[in-house]
This record gives sequence, structure tokens and C-alpha cells, in this order.
Amino acid sequence: MQQDQESTPKPAGASHFQADFACPHWLRRRASAALLVAAASLSACGGGDGFVTFDIGIRVGGVVVSGPPIYSGGYRSVTMRAGQSIQLDANEPVYWTLLVGGSSVVGSVTVVYAGLAITQTTISNSRIIVDTSSRFGLVSPVPMTLIATSTIDSAQVATVDVLVVN
Repeated sequence: MQQDQESTPKPAGASHFQADFACPHWLRRRASAALLVAAASLSACGGGDGFVTFDIGIRVGGVVVSGPPIYSGGYRSVTMRAGQSIQLDANEPVYWTLLVGGSSVVGSVTVVYAGLAITQTTISNSRIIVDTSSRFGLVSPVPMTLIATSTIDSAQVATVDVLVVN
């Protein structure tokens, strides 16, 4: 009788574990769906081929600067008046670098350059505000550069050049 069972042909691609896998069909479908959802969610996490794009939104004086956000590798030039503030908000944690007169300003501090007081305040790991003020009119426009470098992928960098005028 054993010889008859062994000589019975199996359908192409059939597994010899098929009889042992006594799992309801609906359970296999749900498990497959759960695996697909997990794989799709992991593919969007950080590094390389993910779908999340590094970008920065800009507000000057509380008003959103028109145009699309700045993406990685991008550059935007903004002009604002002394006394206004600029707020930059990235969609992921970034390291902010503020350059004033070619020198780096680190941390939440106030510096005075060419008659303009500049205060950088870190709101979160993705958002900063730079306030400006001047007691007297500026002799000439004051340039600043804000550079955002992603803390997830340091190759992702965006730059905002700001020109502060009277």
C-alpha cells in the first residue's frame, strides 16, 4: 500500500509540507497582507531608496514664502527687512548652521554684525527662528546663510541665503 502512495504523481510545484500546513486559507491571506504592509512601511524609513524627501519650509515675518519648499541639494534666496524674523522648518531632524559675515553662529545666541542684531533660537530638532533688529538704519544690506544638514543622511543639505535690508 505504501508503494501506491509514493507512485501517485504530485501536481507541479507542490510542496511535500502541504499536508502538514493545516492553516485556514483566510489566515494565510491575512498574514501575507501583514507582511506586505510591514515591508512597505520599512522601505520608507531613512536611507537611500525611501520615499521620504528632505525639505524645508520658510516663513518671513510669519508669512509663508511663496513657491515650493526647498529640497535636498536646493537653494533659495530670500530678502527681508531688519526687524523681521525668518523661521525655517524641516520635515526631519537637521543640524542648522547660520553663517553671518562668513562666521558660523552656534547655538541660541545673539550676535551683532554691521549694525544688525541677529538672534538664533532653536525651537526643535527641525525648526529654528532667526530674529533681526537694528537701532539705526543699516549702512548696507547684511547677508546671512542658513544651511540645513539632515541628521539622518548627512548628504542631504539645503541652503537659504538671506539678505537683510532697511
